[in-house]
Amino acid sequence: MNAIQIQKPIGLGPVCTEIEKVCKNAYRYKRCGLKPDHLLIPLDAGEGRTTLVEYLTDMYKEHGVLSFASGLDDYIEISFDGTLHQLKQAFSAIDSAAVYENEYANVIGMDITNLSLHMNETQFGEFMSNCKRICENACVLFFVHSEPTKNEERLMEKLCETIDHIKWIRVKPYTEEEICRLMEKRMEECGIELENHAAVHAVFLEMARRFPIATVSDALAVADELIHVTDFSGLTPVLREYSLTAWMKAWYGEKERREVK
Repeated sequence: MNAIQIQKPIGLGPVCTEIEKVCKNAYRYKRCGLKPDHLLIPLDAGEGRTTLVEYLTDMYKEHGVLSFASGLDDYIEISFDGTLHQLKQAFSAIDSAAVYENEYANVIGMDITNLSLHMNETQFGEFMSNCKRICENACVLFFVHSEPTKNEERLMEKLCETIDHIKWIRVKPYTEEEICRLMEKRMEECGIELENHAAVHAVFLEMARRFPIATVSDALAVADELIHVTDFSGLTPVLREYSLTAWMKAWYGEKERREVK
């Protein structure tokens, strides 16, 4: 894979910086057989977890940080529901992914949020022992809520005590500029051109400042609304500045009516 083809996530700066720092020193990992740190990331579902796992996988593969020789899947994503049965199934699936070696040694994304509710139960001990074993070979990204509960914080602390070479990285909220870029990316993915890009970007920026748009989900929801006012009369759909401005004024009018009621 050519590094130019690797799409860097919008936002999530501290995590991306950590990944890029590892890649700049890839020769150390390749020559000495070192393993990169596991990452513990407070980030809500739907806010870029899979994108982040894919970015780390692509970067580590491109730069040779990991060999990706243990199985067919470069990465696996697991979401634990907190039950012992599902937990055993999840670790069995990870073990089965090791097609060419005894242990799966690629990348794993784990949503461990629900396990924080079962820390005094049998499955938690099962999780910790299996997790320690898996982490000896694979590179794992652990995900919890962006604003962890006390139970989640206890779980995170326990992981840091038990797992070697794990780094807890706090993710910063999306900036207004990043919200704009998320909206623009969504329009681009739909094949929609932005008429007078600079002017439309300025309107997007104003929306990010004045609308309740703070997350990836918020940005995508607004972008999807704008698809309905896009001009599809030509060969290429176009979001026109006047349509965007009219939509925004209508939104403000509706907001003011709701506040009066």
